[in-house]
Amino acid sequence: MTNPERASKIVAIASGKGGVGKTLLAANLAIAMAEEKKRVLVFDADLSLANLDVLLGITPSHSIRQVVNRTKTLEEVIVQGPGGFSLIPASSGVASLADLPREALSEIVQGLSKLASQYDVMLIDVPAGIGRNALKFCRMADQMVVLTTPEPTSFTDAYALVKLLRARQPCPSMRLVVNMAEDAREADRIAEAFSNVSKRFLHTELPLAGALNFDPSIPVAVRRQRPFYITHPSSAAAQQLRGLARYLLSPNEGELPGAGHHNRITKWLDSWCAEDGVSRA
Repeated sequence: MTNPERASKIVAIASGKGGVGKTLLAANLAIAMAEEKKRVLVFDADLSLANLDVLLGITPSHSIRQVVNRTKTLEEVIVQGPGGFSLIPASSGVASLADLPREALSEIVQGLSKLASQYDVMLIDVPAGIGRNALKFCRMADQMVVLTTPEPTSFTDAYALVKLLRARQPCPSMRLVVNMAEDAREADRIAEAFSNVSKRFLHTELPLAGALNFDPSIPVAVRRQRPFYITHPSSAAAQQLRGLARYLLSPNEGELPGAGHHNRITKWLDSWCAEDGVSRA
């Protein structure tokens, strides 16, 4: 049963470009949060190019496609992922889902905002890039994890994403995570450079929430379609992820809106629907 008084948090995990480990982070972070005795829901928002189920080695019977077709509800397509979290899977190779009509996208967001109150935290695996769907799902969140790697293209595209989000309200609280760094020194260097550029040109500071240094256990787990947090729980990457999960779950991090969460989402939906010319009826 939905409890509007429950303190839930919506965290968007986003990146300016693909191939930086965003879905890998979402899957393993969900397990780390569930290990902290939290009820975790993950939404694969890459609606037409699903990767979470493949990464986890599961084959869902239903997906967001049936929700869009109105043959299933969001609750009915939820499956259980390894490690104790819940997953709303997307579809793969369905072109019509890549550019949903605004009314259909609005219905999905409204359904997610209601469903989130049944969980302690909902993670949104946002599609890579700066497309309309990506920006909409980012703006839905209380808090956003911006993922980058040391590669200049990843750095530049992550900055572009932050710039576009800062241009319109509401804008979620943002934190930076550096993936694939050689060591802590490189991760700190990338984070400092990103924060300096953001402060100078966007008047926005992105604190470093955590880093995942390169770890040989990760590609091994990916090939096996298993989360590295489960296959290699004592690895350096798993330890870093455990710290990131606790950081994001901290009551002092981001917004823990409680009773005000539903009101904030409602106001945002009204604003979104007005600018897109769709009805919330």
